[in-house]
Amino acid sequence: MSDENVEARIEEMLKLGSVSSADWQSYTWKNELAEQKRRIDQHLSEALTEAETEHNPYHMLERAIGVASVCMRRLIECRLVTDRFRDTPLAVHEVDAKVGAEWREPFVSSTTGAIFNNYDLRSRRSVGRTPKVISDKMLHARVVGVLAGSAYLPDGLLIASDTQSKSQLFHFTPVEITAVFDAFLVDHVRYASDGYLDKDGQVQGTRKVFAVRE
Repeated sequence: MSDENVEARIEEMLKLGSVSSADWQSYTWKNELAEQKRRIDQHLSEALTEAETEHNPYHMLERAIGVASVCMRRLIECRLVTDRFRDTPLAVHEVDAKVGAEWREPFVSSTTGAIFNNYDLRSRRSVGRTPKVISDKMLHARVVGVLAGSAYLPDGLLIASDTQSKSQLFHFTPVEITAVFDAFLVDHVRYASDGYLDKDGQVQGTRKVFAVRE
């Protein structure tokens, strides 16, 4: 390549300007998740005790759940949690929709419309769901409510996404929802590796990348 061509290429590259960035980091999302964990604990307590507040604790809960779920999703999508954590189900509880009951679609404005008609709130069952499933359902929450004073279930949060709501709800006591957030917060990546794979899984080519987080 001639000196003239090299100078032309350098000149063209300078015209493109610069792009500044940094690698994804977990602390930004974990700091925010820790804050929303605190807020959910606070506002759930306010709702359960019917505390006098200047704000509506239910509105604050809806917001905190949404923000927390975004933080969890980003930690997963940006590979800021270990592969083992990402693939390991977390213990949660679900309340099933009533069998044989005629489904009553809630109004769009309602976060818990027809809840006693649609769900069997006399029992819950323990299941395992991956962190991504839990965060996805919370992010797309169609049902957000606080259950209190039940003879069958402990006080806590009822959450379900739009795609989940016709089959079951998540039910979390204050301790249980905290445990889900803590699972994200205490997971730490100690080893990270990124590279390229070809169609045969060999470490070559540039069309597909692999990432390992341990």
